[in-house]
Amino acid sequence: MGYDYFEKTALDKAFYGERLLPRLPRAVFDVHTHVNLWEHVKNVPKERIMDDWAFQCGYVMSAQDARYYFDTMFPGIKYEINAFAFPIREADIEASNEYIAQCIRTQAVRSGFMCIKPEYSVEYVEEMLEKHNFSGVKPYPDMVSGKKGAEVGIFDFMTRGQFALAEKLGMLVMMHLPRAGRMPDDRNVAELKEIRNEFPKIKLCIAHFGRCFTPYHFSQAIEKMGEDIHWPYFDTAAVLNPEVYELALTTLSPERILFGTDEPIFLWHGKRTWTKTGYQNLAREDFAWNTHSEGRKTESGYTFYVYEQVNNILDTIDKLGLGAEVAGQIFGGNAKELLGK
Repeated sequence: MGYDYFEKTALDKAFYGERLLPRLPRAVFDVHTHVNLWEHVKNVPKERIMDDWAFQCGYVMSAQDARYYFDTMFPGIKYEINAFAFPIREADIEASNEYIAQCIRTQAVRSGFMCIKPEYSVEYVEEMLEKHNFSGVKPYPDMVSGKKGAEVGIFDFMTRGQFALAEKLGMLVMMHLPRAGRMPDDRNVAELKEIRNEFPKIKLCIAHFGRCFTPYHFSQAIEKMGEDIHWPYFDTAAVLNPEVYELALTTLSPERILFGTDEPIFLWHGKRTWTKTGYQNLAREDFAWNTHSEGRKTESGYTFYVYEQVNNILDTIDKLGLGAEVAGQIFGGNAKELLGK
């Protein structure tokens, strides 16, 4: 089942039992997972996969596989997910959306979002959202660019008409920001402010803390957004840096932070190191991007990347004295209230 490299070791069991399980809420809701079937992505060119370290880690995860992975990693926890397609331009997004809808109907996932393209008419999107009981929409720069961090505008991959529809229906928009400058890019900041002014009732969740994987980028985003930084929600997907979490939890209301993992990208054992503006992934598994810079002996002591993420969130909550109530909000309470499921 699933990826051959996925393995829970004795070290993982000890790390989870000693450091995570005692502090985690007994119900967790992961708001950012990609669920699809191989047939939905079989036509994605190999060069696209090899050009992106995240795709190399994994870009297929059925709802059944997701259940296996999360039950294996988080025993003793009621772990539920919000699912959406892997938004790759060459993928069969329509079939993937239908699969997510099926998973919602059969309760294989707690909730799901519709992945949208800018060419989708407002009428089509509205019909799909209401017919299939989606809880939100997932726009993505790749739908027009085919490149992560592309220099495109937000309105290039989600139209104003689609924003207006999401606002009217009260649907959450899960926004992956474009541009190499990440959230604090001046054009991103201007467009986010424009969205707030034009669609004041919109529910917007900025994925990956705006792709601010270092405190430098998030501090810049906070400064440039001003009071508007308190308007959107943020999810934690793919964010590991404890300084980012500390900055977020000392700046934002905990009610604006939603836990997410970005699975199936992070089913491996590893961690990150950081420079001022960048990061390096360190992994035990033999991915094409992995240089094994710390050596096999050190790598044998790595636990699941997601365990490192969860541990850093919990450590920050403890460091700031925020308590179990805030942990409950971040690890599911906020998302459940927001999505109304």
